[in-house]
Amino acid sequence: MAAGILFWLAFAWWAVAMVVQWLSAALGRQRRPAGPGRHAAAEFSIVAPMAGAADASDAYVRSLAALSQAGAEILICVAAERDPAIAAVRAVWPDAPILVGSDDTFNPKMNNVRKGLERASRPVVALCDAGIVLTPADLAASAAPLSSEVGLVLALKAGDRPETFAAQMECAYINGHQGRFLKAADRLGMPVASGGVTILSRDVLHRIGVHQGFLNYLADDYSVVRTVRDQAGMTTCLAGTMPRLPLGRRRWQDVWRRQVRWGSTRLNLAPEVSRLVLLEPLIGWLLSGLAGLAALLLAGVHDPAVLALALALHTGLWLAAEAWFLAAHGLSFGPRAWAAALAREMLVPVLAAEAWRGRNRIDWRGTDLAGGWRPGRDGAGRKLV
Repeated sequence: MAAGILFWLAFAWWAVAMVVQWLSAALGRQRRPAGPGRHAAAEFSIVAPMAGAADASDAYVRSLAALSQAGAEILICVAAERDPAIAAVRAVWPDAPILVGSDDTFNPKMNNVRKGLERASRPVVALCDAGIVLTPADLAASAAPLSSEVGLVLALKAGDRPETFAAQMECAYINGHQGRFLKAADRLGMPVASGGVTILSRDVLHRIGVHQGFLNYLADDYSVVRTVRDQAGMTTCLAGTMPRLPLGRRRWQDVWRRQVRWGSTRLNLAPEVSRLVLLEPLIGWLLSGLAGLAALLLAGVHDPAVLALALALHTGLWLAAEAWFLAAHGLSFGPRAWAAALAREMLVPVLAAEAWRGRNRIDWRGTDLAGGWRPGRDGAGRKLV
């Protein structure tokens, strides 16, 4: 009797995780109907923060220069005159418009960005993560959903052209995992936030207090989504497009630290967000696969060859769902990507544990974000004085 109950519990665990995997892929494949683009390049102010020469890649700077030639207002932001990003930008685009200066909030990124947001003068403002290659067509398509009801659109970035396995791992995290679940959540009508290109009208930007709208929660992308919804009373959504982020070469320690930081940050947001960090291992490939094997053992299957075949089928089905999602967005999933996705899944419990351990000190380029933040019960907070 007890063995039968345990069998059904283990089987249900495996089945629910597999359904979530395929359902997220199916929902994530569905593109939001946006209609034709209504904004020309000349209607955009593009705020492009940079910190360090790595943020000013040739491809990124050239794309910004091309957008400027198409009529967009480009506002490159750096925090100090000595920042190597300035020389890197000038080497590619000598006449690039660069704003220098820093604010004093808990968030270094927003300290750099504030001057750009305040200087933006065009009807539509786009805050762009460093390195994303944008075209006028990308901008027009991404901004198409903006309306009197939709106050903010986020175009998720997609990792592209990885040259090392660490860079491939970053693709596995931001494309196959984060992108898939965020796209699925958006199709279910849930508010989602992540890095990429944040697009809103200049009117909405000023309604939420310009830079202050990005500072009401620990994570600036989550904050602006919540503020547009709660304060401006408008909806937010993801764009149908996924602009590309050429990754090139990445170091594993940088990729891992970035994932841990994002996990720790999510643990400091609203309870419904933080709970997902701890839920992910339970519905991941590793623990659900172990549950499936346990169900077979409880059913009396002890042949190692059969158990190995079952694990192989579990893995194949799991990664096939991810490949199906990526194909819908024009993202490749070759043998190296399969290996990276599997390595990512093996590390899910470790990542959750590291994120939990580091939740009280979140390092962002040498600054402790959590040290300057006092969260409230809903994840909102203020800078410590």
